[in-house]
Amino acid sequence: MKTKLIAIILIAFTVSAFSQQNNDVVTGKKYSKAFGVGAGFTTGVGFSFRYFPKKYGVQINAAPYYNNYGSEVFVSSGVTLLYSINENKVSNFYAYLGNHYLYSKLNQEAYGYDPYGYNNYYYNRKVTREYLNSGIGVGIEFHSQKRITLNLMVGYAQYESFKSLFFTAETALYYRFN
Repeated sequence: MKTKLIAIILIAFTVSAFSQQNNDVVTGKKYSKAFGVGAGFTTGVGFSFRYFPKKYGVQINAAPYYNNYGSEVFVSSGVTLLYSINENKVSNFYAYLGNHYLYSKLNQEAYGYDPYGYNNYYYNRKVTREYLNSGIGVGIEFHSQKRITLNLMVGYAQYESFKSLFFTAETALYYRFN
């Protein structure tokens, strides 16, 4: 019991020390908007826009794909909420809540067996999948240049509308502007 209490006190002290450090940096960012590419199980895949003006921010990812005049469709879209915990001149440590909607309608090749004609046959069928992935975790944004950033995120997520729970990883590369 004592070790659990000590661990909780140490974690609370560490979090409060990080959150109190450099609060003046977070009050106004020079580059609050960013555009790039991102990929993640809970944030979505594709082109990404991020608006992170102060402590709170939002990230939107989208990648539509269709082929053969719409007979095959794949849409990945994600909306992620961001909260800055600690920011300095070279990095930003933040928490995130990601939501990723995935829709696909694809042609699937299949083989069948006709017991009366004793023949194997081949057919094409459309398979539609639609589900939601959500996750929560922490991320770090590295400002390698003033305008170029690399984001790495890890957390815990639910997949395919709560079919399973497991760890998640996300990444993104941005060009920042105002």
